[in-house]
Amino acid sequence: MFVIAYSYEARDPEDFESVYGPNGDWSEFFRRGNGYVGTELLRELENPGRYLVLDRWESRDAFDQFALEHQGEYFRRAEEAGLYYVQELQLGVYENVW
Repeated sequence: MFVIAYSYEARDPEDFESVYGPNGDWSEFFRRGNGYVGTELLRELENPGRYLVLDRWESRDAFDQFALEHQGEYFRRAEEAGLYYVQELQLGVYENVW
């Protein structure tokens, strides 16, 4: 399992969740890719505008292939999504230890 982890500070939590949640716009986009497993959205309890997003893929190769095949749309969506948050931080890329 390959996971990309992000931290966000949302402008409007409801709008943010509709775009970044497990049934949001990004997840719908990723579902086009072979190897997409799902997205987990976690809201921080003490700061409801802060989120952790975990995008799960079967492998790094699956994600890389998807990103390459949809590069133009990926970058367009990433630029447009900036409207939904004040800050985005990629925490890292991870894989399961079996």
